[in-house]
Amino acid sequence: MDQAETMAVSPRPTHESVGGVAAALWRKKFWILIPTLMAFALSMVAVNILTPRYTGEARVLLENRETFYSRADRDQNNGPATAIDPEAVASQVQNVMSKDLALKVINDLGLAKRAEFDPVQKGLGTLGQLQVSLGLIKDPRAIPQEERVLETYSRRLLAFPLGKSRVISIEFQSEDPQIAAQVANRIAEEYLLREEGAKNQTSKVTSEWLDKAIEPLMKKVVAAEGKVEAFRSAKGLFVSSNNTTISTQQLSELNTQLSQSRAQQADLQARSRVIREAIRHGKVFETSEVINNELVRRLLEQRAQLKAQVAFEERTLLPGHPRMKELGSQLADLEGQVRAAAERAARAFENDARAAGARVASMQAELDSQKKTAALSNEDEVQLKALEREAVALREQLNSYRNKFLDAAARSNESAQPADARVISRAFPQSDPTFPKKVPVVLLVTLGTLVLCCTLIATQSLMARQAMPTYADAGYDYDLPAGPMSARQGGFSMPFGFGKSGDPVPEAVNFPESETTARPAATLRRPPASQSTAADDLARELALMDFNNQGKVVLVFGLEHEVRTGLSAVRFARRFAEDGAAIILDLVGQGFVGRSGNLYSRMLPPGALGLNAYLDRVASLGDVIHRDSRSRLHVVPAGESLHHRIAGTATRDELATLVEALRRTYSHVVVDAGAIGGAGEFFAGLGDAIVLLSRQSEDDHFLRRTVERLEGYRDAPVYVMADESGTEYAAANDAYPSDFARNG
Repeated sequence: MDQAETMAVSPRPTHESVGGVAAALWRKKFWILIPTLMAFALSMVAVNILTPRYTGEARVLLENRETFYSRADRDQNNGPATAIDPEAVASQVQNVMSKDLALKVINDLGLAKRAEFDPVQKGLGTLGQLQVSLGLIKDPRAIPQEERVLETYSRRLLAFPLGKSRVISIEFQSEDPQIAAQVANRIAEEYLLREEGAKNQTSKVTSEWLDKAIEPLMKKVVAAEGKVEAFRSAKGLFVSSNNTTISTQQLSELNTQLSQSRAQQADLQARSRVIREAIRHGKVFETSEVINNELVRRLLEQRAQLKAQVAFEERTLLPGHPRMKELGSQLADLEGQVRAAAERAARAFENDARAAGARVASMQAELDSQKKTAALSNEDEVQLKALEREAVALREQLNSYRNKFLDAAARSNESAQPADARVISRAFPQSDPTFPKKVPVVLLVTLGTLVLCCTLIATQSLMARQAMPTYADAGYDYDLPAGPMSARQGGFSMPFGFGKSGDPVPEAVNFPESETTARPAATLRRPPASQSTAADDLARELALMDFNNQGKVVLVFGLEHEVRTGLSAVRFARRFAEDGAAIILDLVGQGFVGRSGNLYSRMLPPGALGLNAYLDRVASLGDVIHRDSRSRLHVVPAGESLHHRIAGTATRDELATLVEALRRTYSHVVVDAGAIGGAGEFFAGLGDAIVLLSRQSEDDHFLRRTVERLEGYRDAPVYVMADESGTEYAAANDAYPSDFARNG
C-alpha cells in the first residue's frame, strides 16, 4: 500500500498553541492598541455628550392594615389575615404601572408641558425627518400628545419587588432630579389613594345592594309568619309556655298524674299490709304508723304508768292479790285498745288505697283519650313546623342582611378602611446621575474592545495553525485558511487562483520595496548553459506527467553527504517558479554548515523563522513561508537541524501533512531531502518525482541499487543528475531567470 495513503494525521492540540497565540498578539499589538485607544476616546466623548438622567426611588410596603375596629363583625374573632403571596405582589406592581394611574400623575404634575416628555416640542431634527421620510418610524406629530407623553413616561418608570420581600420599589428617571423625586412620590401616593378608594368603593356597592335587597326580603318574612299563625289558629295547634302544643302538654301532665296516683296507691297498700302483719305477730309497737298515732301514744303512756305501778305493788303483794288482778285487768284493757287503734289505722290505709286506685283508673281513661287526640294532630304539626322553618330562615336572612348593611354602610365612608400598603421610603433629589455611569461605561467599552481584538487575532492564529488536511481512503480532504497569508519577514500576500495545470496558485505576489532594497547588492551572473538546460529538461518532463490536478512534489536527494542538494534544489525551484507557483521545503537545516543551511540563510532576510518554529507552535504556517528575493519562489527553511526531530513519528506525520497542504496550494513543491540514508528518506513515498544527484566518479552499481530502492517507495520516476557546481553564495545571488527578468 502507498505510504502516503496509509499515513494518518491527527489535528494539533490547541493547548500547544499558547506560545504561538502570544507571539501573534505581540506581532499585531498595534491592531489591538489602536482600536482600544479609539474606543476609549469615543466612549469618553459619548458619556460627556449624553444628557444625564437622575433617578428618584420610592418604596411601598404591602401589608394588611385592618384593625379590630375596621374589620367586619363576622371577622372580629378571626386572627390576622394571611400573608401576601408573591402573586399578589406581582399584581400590585402592575397596578403601579397602570395607564390610568400614569395619566393621573401626568395631569397632576403637568408633565405634558415639559419638552423632556414630549419629543415633538424639541423638534424632529435632521435624522428624525430622514427616518420619517424613509418610513422607518412613524411621524410623532401624527400621534396624540397624550400617547407621546405616556410612552416616554412608561420608558422612564420602573417598578419591581425587592427580592423576596413585599416591598415594591418605584423608580422614575428624569433629566431634572426634582422632577424624578416628585413623580416617584406622586406615583406612590396615588397608588395608595386608589387602593383605599377601591376598598371603600367595594363597601359602598355592597351597602347599596343590601339596602335594595332588605325591603323585599322583609315582605317575604311577614307573609311567611302570617301563614304560620293562620295555620295554627285553623288547626288549634296553640303553643304553651314551654314551646309545645296544648294537647302535647296535657298528655304529658296526665301521664305525670297517673304515675303519681299509682305510686300513692302502692304506698298505701304497703302500709296497710305492714300494720296487719305486725298485729298478727304481736309487734304492733314496732310499726311507725302505730307509734306515731296520738291515741296510741297516750295509751302507751298509760300502759307504761300501769306497768310501773304493777312493779311497785309486786314488792308487797302476791299475784293472786285482788290489787294485782285489778292492775293486770287494766293492763290487758290498754293493750286491747292499742291493737284496736292499729286495726283502725290499717283500715284507713286500705280505704285510701282503694281511693287511689279509683283515681288511677280515671286518669288512665283520660290519658287514652288524650293520646288519640294527639295522634290526630301530628300531621298538622308537621305542616306547621315546615311553615315555621321557612319563616325562621327568612327571618335569619333578614337579620343577616340588616347587620351586613349597617357594617358596610359604616365602612363605606372615606378613610374608614386604610389601604393594604404604606410608603416606607420617599424619594429625594439625587446629586449623582444614574445615566450615564461614566467610569463603568468607559471601562467596559475599552476592555470590551481590547478583549474583542485579542479574541479575533487569537482565533485567526489558531485557525491558521489547525487548518491541516485529513485523509480519507486514498484521497485527501482539507482546507487552508482563506485570505491573505503573511510572513513575518517576507511581507507577502497570496490570494489563491489557478495556474496552468488547474492547481491553486498565487495569482499575484506583492513585495514591499524595502525588501528588495534592504539586501546588499551583489554581482549578478547568469548560470552556465548546462545548469539552465538541466532545470528546463526536468520541467518539461514533469509537465508531461498527469498528477490528477494536484501540485507536483519533487524530492531532491544526494547520493552522499558531499553532494550539495540545496544548490540544485534552489535552481530547480526557481525554474519551476517561472511556470507557476512554486515553493521549496528544506528538511536538512543549518546543522550542515557550508551546504544547504548556508544557502537558505543567504537567500532570506536575517532572523527568518523556519520549520522548527512551526513545529514548536511558536509561529504559524504563514510565518515560516518566505519570499525569494531573486524570483517568484517561496521558501520554507528548516531553521535548525531537523534530523533528530524527523526520527519521531508525530513530527514525520505533521511534515507529511504540511507537504500535502502545500501540494494543494502550489503547482510545484520542491523538497530538499538531503543525502540518501538520512531523515529525509522517510518522505520518499510522497514524491511525484525524485531527483538523485551524484558525482561523475560515483560507482554505477551503487547508483543503480539506490535508484531501485527509491523506486520501491512509490511508483514515481527517478532522475539521476550530476551535482551542480558553484557555491552557496553564488546560488543565493543567481540572476533572475530570463522570462522572469522580461516579465517582472
